[in-house]
Amino acid sequence: MSVFKKIPAILTAISLVAVCTSCGSNTTTAMTIDDYVVPAGVYLYYLNSSYSNAISQLQEEDETLDTEDTKIIKTLSLEDKDIRTWIEDKATELCIDFVTTEKKFDELGLELDEEIQQNLPDMQEYYWSYYADTFTELGISQESFNKVMTSSYKSQAIFDYYYAIDGQEGVTEEELQDYYAENNMRVQYIKFDLHDNEGNLLDADGKAKILELAKEYQTRAEDAYQDGGAEAVMTEMDYIQEDYNYYMTSVSEQEAGIDEEELTTTTPRTSITETTTTTQETTTIAVDEESALETTTVAVDEESVLETTTVAENEESALETTTVAENEESALETPTETTTTGEEADLTDLLSDYDDTVSYLNESIISIIHKEDYDNEEDIYYTPSETVYHKLLEISDSDYGKVYLVEEDEAYYLVTRYDIRERITEDDLWTESTIDSVDFSKYSDAFEDKMEEWSTTLNVEKNLASFKRYDPFAYHVS
Repeated sequence: MSVFKKIPAILTAISLVAVCTSCGSNTTTAMTIDDYVVPAGVYLYYLNSSYSNAISQLQEEDETLDTEDTKIIKTLSLEDKDIRTWIEDKATELCIDFVTTEKKFDELGLELDEEIQQNLPDMQEYYWSYYADTFTELGISQESFNKVMTSSYKSQAIFDYYYAIDGQEGVTEEELQDYYAENNMRVQYIKFDLHDNEGNLLDADGKAKILELAKEYQTRAEDAYQDGGAEAVMTEMDYIQEDYNYYMTSVSEQEAGIDEEELTTTTPRTSITETTTTTQETTTIAVDEESALETTTVAVDEESVLETTTVAENEESALETTTVAENEESALETPTETTTTGEEADLTDLLSDYDDTVSYLNESIISIIHKEDYDNEEDIYYTPSETVYHKLLEISDSDYGKVYLVEEDEAYYLVTRYDIRERITEDDLWTESTIDSVDFSKYSDAFEDKMEEWSTTLNVEKNLASFKRYDPFAYHVS
């Protein structure tokens, strides 16, 4: 696991009873939790964080709030507490969580992995160099800053001890893959915008023209589905996207008043349903007059998907122009006798770098939304729109690869959904960072429950002198 991975904040509102006692006038410590003395700098760090959290929540409640007006802020409340009490309580909870992490890390006999141990000092110096002036002014020492930063990695180590694959809670990779598949959609969609170049909504005739075009594309995709199922649709949707891009480029140039003879000359890709016929016709793509290549021809087998050029299906064809063949035993190979220069060489290099992942360039992975995770449904963002999202969500596995047309007031969409499990592999979606993210997403609530359970056993003694001195309205980054 990379040490530069973002460690999630594993902190919750913990129900606890604090035993408050005065510790004299010494304000170098903020509180004592069991036998752990919390430095004032650690408390001030969390006090500043809690202040920022409070301001964010207040802004959500009132967008017109002047957050720089301290007099107004002091009069407000959150969760039935005056704002100062709320901030101090949250800072205390964070300190308790900090101590819980320290104690549990030692109790389990854990150590940070070697990579983290090697890189953490440099990382601490790096981040401290940015915040040193501000934190020093607030009374936060580098030592306290380093303790807080190290705690994040210790917290992750504890989480991994219980919930990493083969950890104490018996998590399996198959379980995480199932969770990922259940909470994400693998989709492909093409948006047909109903605005002109100036952002104005098209009139009825303009919309009708775009709708007719979208329906023609849908028919092409449906034909591909009938011929080759979802795999054929993946290729056809790539072709359609490219065709539509050509179309929009042409429209834009015409609207810009470019002379018709200067318009980009391109022949859209042939549909996959045409390139897989037994006639094996060769399709060529013409480029502009300044190009060193007059035509480019590419040969592929039936299962191949090319993103940049299209062409004839004939593995043994003898082509007179630049030719690229792909079969099951080899990647794209250019004839050894062909000499290329200039733009022709650039195209050959591009094609030689082709691999199967190119077929996924127009795909998207969309997270499934759980409304219960949101306090306010207005905060939910749907990709690419709410209507399209719900259409994709309702597509069952038996209909993967079927293409649907979604009509909205300002755009039309061609949409389809595929089996995401086909891409849950080590060389594709199932990377180390994805595994870590899925693991945390699935088990963060369970881990929070453990943290709360451990925390409630701790005895907390606040240093009232420190709480009196460290006013959150004075000790925060403005």
